[in-house]
Amino acid sequence: MTLLPLRKLTISILEFLFERVLAYTAAIIMFLMMIFTLIDVIGRDFFNSPLPGGFEVTELFLSTIIFLGLPMVTAEASHVDVDICDPTIPEWIKPYQDICIGLVNIFCFSIMSWMLFKNAVQTYEYQDTTAILQFPYFILVSVMATMTSLATVSLVAMLFMTRGRTLFKGQSETEEKKEEQS
Repeated sequence: MTLLPLRKLTISILEFLFERVLAYTAAIIMFLMMIFTLIDVIGRDFFNSPLPGGFEVTELFLSTIIFLGLPMVTAEASHVDVDICDPTIPEWIKPYQDICIGLVNIFCFSIMSWMLFKNAVQTYEYQDTTAILQFPYFILVSVMATMTSLATVSLVAMLFMTRGRTLFKGQSETEEKKEEQS
């Protein structure tokens, strides 16, 4: 049995999760954040009564949107790259460089995931909440930890399944330029 169907199935599941579920969830939260902000501004400017907890809701929504986007950006290999030394590195070393960078990224994202899950448990045990709305922080931290873990999974899949290239069919511009140069 070949691993090719399993690889395609795994990538298609991740693609559905990232490009459909996470993207649509982020879009809905962005829309809700715009509505809350609109209500808050209208209430503050016209009725001298801002939306209670509006600032907290905006903070929570914004951090959720950022972390919902993390796995998508990771799977598309769209993180910021600083390639100061790339022109000086011989071509035969670059595949090994990509592997080393991938392993360092996996290690760092794994540590972040672990720390965020640890923090989620801690905020749950302490019953930490926001000041005005009393929204439990552990929900937000759990979302952050889960999204960072999904980003880690996509990094592992990129390293072992696509050799550091984007996971999905829609490649980033930098990836297309690299293929054109080859």
